[in-house]
Amino acid sequence: MRLESSANLKKIISLYGANIFGITLGFLISIFNSRVLGPEDFGTYKFIETVGRFIASLVSVGLFISITRLVASNNRADVEHKYVGLFTYLFGITSGLGIILYLIFSLVEPYIFDNNITSSITRFFFIVAAIIGQTAISDLLKGLHRIYTLSIFSIIPMLAYLICIWWINQFIPIDIDIVLYCYYLLILLSILAIILILKPSFSIGKDLIKKLVKENKFNGRPIYFGSLAGVATTHIAGLSIAYFLNNSQVGFFMLALTICSPLLVIPSVIGTIYFKQFVDMRAIPKKVFLFSLASTLLALVIFYLLIDYMIITFYTKSYLPVSSISKYLIIAFIFHGLGDLFNRFLGAKGEGKKLRNAAFIVGFVNIAGYTLLIKYFDMNGAILTKVIASALYLIVMYRYYINFIKNKKNV
Repeated sequence: MRLESSANLKKIISLYGANIFGITLGFLISIFNSRVLGPEDFGTYKFIETVGRFIASLVSVGLFISITRLVASNNRADVEHKYVGLFTYLFGITSGLGIILYLIFSLVEPYIFDNNITSSITRFFFIVAAIIGQTAISDLLKGLHRIYTLSIFSIIPMLAYLICIWWINQFIPIDIDIVLYCYYLLILLSILAIILILKPSFSIGKDLIKKLVKENKFNGRPIYFGSLAGVATTHIAGLSIAYFLNNSQVGFFMLALTICSPLLVIPSVIGTIYFKQFVDMRAIPKKVFLFSLASTLLALVIFYLLIDYMIITFYTKSYLPVSSISKYLIIAFIFHGLGDLFNRFLGAKGEGKKLRNAAFIVGFVNIAGYTLLIKYFDMNGAILTKVIASALYLIVMYRYYINFIKNKKNV
């Protein structure tokens, strides 16, 4: 499949444009939230978010990943609607489990973290469902190849939040409660709207469930276990920084992650556009990889030129430590973004065990680094952990990709 393909170029432009717009909205949200909350409350907000994301990463057991691949290889419209119905059931079940875990954590949190949170975080239980659904529906749309719908979904909740929170701020002061309720309830509404648009069918036969169980056994579940190691363990950073340092440092580190995240967009968008086509491709087209690499390096140059100015201008000098953190973290994001391109290809090929193994390596580094290195080297330990883990991720994914290509040539 040629990169110049008109249909693919339109979808790349659509999704990449939506991601750029989404990144812009994300920056506006982080600027607004950081200014109205201040470093301490902004750190508390990020701590609560980290807890929600950590729990959300525990409960899917790979089922959403499995549905994504099944719908990507399906060509029947009636079966597609049944998969959406099955997705809806799973979303409800996993959300319920996640909320239970969150409520349990909220009861023990005051005895573990000395972070001066003045009231219980129990009332924010719903953010777990929103986080689960946000990731899951994005993966489903990727598998369905609904690129334009995915583009819209990546924008609407953030745009609606900015409009709503600006309007509310005209009448009452903004606090953590308003920020969390407004943002995550809007995400939940967007998820439900997309499910309705996809017209789920709940006439789900045993054959469909058997396919899901089989796919999950050989692909989804291995990726899930890898995700526990590779993704869930990244959330340990926020928890460890809160435990060893303070909530303000949590806010600085998480804000730096947000600022660096655009470097993931370019290879991620390409991988998403080609995910369905990767199923039938023998290798990643050379032009696709070179386009991703060149665009990423160009974005890196722009990043270093603008980061100091952006922090001082938009976030105020009280957030200046974020600039220093970001200058090192950005290297990790380049490594991880390029690794994701190989990840998408291998995922489309059903190489779940390879993705799991790579994630285990990353997870080991994360667990060791985000505990021992933060304890002894403070924020520098968190930065070093992220860079080492991402570099290993790229190396391992590239080696798996090369071995996969060689093995296919010998068949």
